[in-house]
Amino acid sequence: MKSPGECTTIEEVRSEIDRIDRTLIEIIAQRRDYVHAVMQFKRNETDVHAHDRQRQVASTRRSWAEEEGLSPDMIEGLFRAMVDHFIAEELAILAGRNGA
Repeated sequence: MKSPGECTTIEEVRSEIDRIDRTLIEIIAQRRDYVHAVMQFKRNETDVHAHDRQRQVASTRRSWAEEEGLSPDMIEGLFRAMVDHFIAEELAILAGRNGA
């Protein structure tokens, strides 16, 4: 792994970006596994939507973004897209479990 300042060619920079993106995807897959695991504790659509938890996640991720010098709006948008996708997966799991 090279730091951005150690890269001397565009290919090196792109290689490091690709490496990071691969790691991000692996971590998102891990997050998905935990999302599926939490379904053992959720019994209905209200539990799946967990609006209070969604607000807390958005607020915390915005704060973390600010700490890292990132746009809170961009980070919230990324997490919103991910959470919305996983909620759809959870609803499908719930429907399957309830025989719908």
